[in-house]
Amino acid sequence: MSGADTASARLERLLHVLPAASREGGASLAVLADELGTTPARILDDLTEVGERVYYHPGGWPDDIQILVEADRVQVVHAGGLDRPVKLSPRETLCLALALRGAAAASHLPPHDERNELLRRAEEHLAAFTESRLHEAFAAPDVADDPGQVRGELIAAARERRACAILYVKAGARDAEARVIHPYTVVYAQGAWYAVGWCRVSEGVRVFRDDRVVEACRTDETFETPDDFRVEDYVADGAVYRAPDEERVRVRYSARIARWIREHARYRGWEICELEDGDVVAEHTVADPGWVVAHTLTYGAEAEVIAPASYRRLVREAVRGLAG
Repeated sequence: MSGADTASARLERLLHVLPAASREGGASLAVLADELGTTPARILDDLTEVGERVYYHPGGWPDDIQILVEADRVQVVHAGGLDRPVKLSPRETLCLALALRGAAAASHLPPHDERNELLRRAEEHLAAFTESRLHEAFAAPDVADDPGQVRGELIAAARERRACAILYVKAGARDAEARVIHPYTVVYAQGAWYAVGWCRVSEGVRVFRDDRVVEACRTDETFETPDDFRVEDYVADGAVYRAPDEERVRVRYSARIARWIREHARYRGWEICELEDGDVVAEHTVADPGWVVAHTLTYGAEAEVIAPASYRRLVREAVRGLAG
């Protein structure tokens, strides 16, 4: 295992060290370091980080974690809520079972006893659910509630290549606008359904989230999907991308979370600027104002939208709403 000092590597080490050190008598620092391919000093640094994080946020565990470090051993005296892993949800259990079966089917290696035992336990857990509970937990998204039949109307319009008249509420708007769209396709991404198609009002291809569509009704007008239309230009990697609406938003992050932001920036492609006080400023290309609000509030007081002013206002209004 790599000893690289990144947040993900540190978490991986801690997920090995804490359970091992929770056993009676604790664990040898030298043995742990050898198992993880790192040094005892780095493990001690990881444990120091855990101790500091106990007081990092008031919403943490009610009981403090207690760690005893001796000359060559470490022992978790009180786990403070870390005494066992979180139980998998039914969906997570199903995903695990499918992955294990898929790995076995795609591999030419002989069966692995530990993998087979894990698969048996996962499927045994799923077998305990009633049929109605399974349907509720694993029903496909397209059979989810659609009380206004909006989604059904949009899907039918896309299949029949018929224009659709809709009442649509844009993000941040209070009133619905009447539009006529040519829904080229209806896709599921980021936990919601979206219609992707030509908008007569905007005179371009736009993306419409179905739960923002108040009403939808097919018309007699027909359309043809352009040959150069590619749904991948609007939905990629499970995320919705709306190029015509995108804006550049600058967010400042405190030095306390700067390392985490730098790591994110490397694989998400964020442009960052280092400040003298240790803070960092990242520039995000976004199309959904709601993403900026949710992202900023995730970090609480450690993140602040710098520009544009309209996005600062959205975050401020969201905070006021939470405060009541």
